[in-house]
Amino acid sequence: MASLFSRLARYSSLFLFSFLIGWMPALQAKPVKVLASIKPIQLIAVDMLGDLAEVGVLLPPGSSPHHYSLKPSSVSDIHEADLFIWGGEDLELFLTKTVSQLERPALALLEPSEHDEHGKEHEHEDSHDDAHEHEGEHADEHEHHHDGDPHFWMTPELALEAAEKIKDRLAVLYPQKAELFEQAYQDFAARLAQADEQLQQQLKPVYNAGFYVFHDAFSGFVEHYDLNQLGYFTVDPGRKPGARRLAEIRSALETDKGRCIFVEPQFKAPVVDSLIRGLDIRVGRLDPLAIDIEVQHGGYIDYLHSLADSFSNCLSEQ
Repeated sequence: MASLFSRLARYSSLFLFSFLIGWMPALQAKPVKVLASIKPIQLIAVDMLGDLAEVGVLLPPGSSPHHYSLKPSSVSDIHEADLFIWGGEDLELFLTKTVSQLERPALALLEPSEHDEHGKEHEHEDSHDDAHEHEGEHADEHEHHHDGDPHFWMTPELALEAAEKIKDRLAVLYPQKAELFEQAYQDFAARLAQADEQLQQQLKPVYNAGFYVFHDAFSGFVEHYDLNQLGYFTVDPGRKPGARRLAEIRSALETDKGRCIFVEPQFKAPVVDSLIRGLDIRVGRLDPLAIDIEVQHGGYIDYLHSLADSFSNCLSEQ
C-alpha cells in the first residue's frame, strides 16, 4: 500500500510539474496592463505594442484634457495599471496629484529623456529674458509656451519619440520582453515612415492654401507638412475668442487670404457661422482627440491619414 501511495505521489508530482511547464509560456505571454490618459496616446501605444499589452484609456472619448475632473473610479484604474502613461503637467494638470502618489512611477511623455536634458538649463535662462520683451502680447497664448508641444501626437517624429519612451520604460519593467518591445517599436517606426512619405505627397498640392483653425492644436502637423495656417480662433477652446481676433480673421477672409476654416467635434463654435456669413469659405473638420478612429494595430497611422484627408479635401481647388 505504501508503494502504491508513493507511486501515486510521484505521478501526481510529475503531472503537476508538466502542467506548470505547459502553462509557463502562457503566463509569460500575459499582456502588460497599460493605461493611457487620453485616446491619442492610447492609439500610439496600441499601434506599436499590438498584442504585447492591453492598453486602456482614462478619459472618455471626446473629453478634453484641458478641462476634466478626475473621478474616484478613475483614480483606482490609474493605481491598478502596470504602467500609466500621460502627457504631463503641461497637458493634464488635473492628474498631477494622483500621479505623484503612484507606487509604480507614471510615464510623462512631455518630460525630456535624460539624454535630452543636457544644456536645457542655459537654454531656459536665455529664453527667460526674451519672455519679458513680449509680456502682455497675446496674453491668451502664454499658457501654451512649453518646452514640448502639448499636442505632440499630431507630429509624426514626436509620436515616434513617444513610442520610444514607452518601449524603453516597458523594457525596464519587463526585461524578459525587451526584445519583443524593440521589435514592435522598429515595426512601428517603419510603418510610420512609410505613411509619412505618403502624406507628404498627398499634401504637396495644397501647401500654399491658407486656412484658420478653431483651436491652436495642430501646429505640429502643420509645420511638419509645411501647410499654410494663417491663424487660429483661440488657444484654449474653453475661452471665446476676443472681438479683436475675430475682426482680424474676418478682414483676412474678406481679402481672400483663406480658403477654409476648421472646426472641432468637441466644441460648438457658432461664432464661425457668423464670421463666414456671406463669404465663399469652406468649413472643414479636424479632431485633435481622434474620436472616430478605431483603437487597433495601425490606428495611430489611420489617424494621421484622417487629418491629411481633412486638410486636402477642404483646401483643394475642386
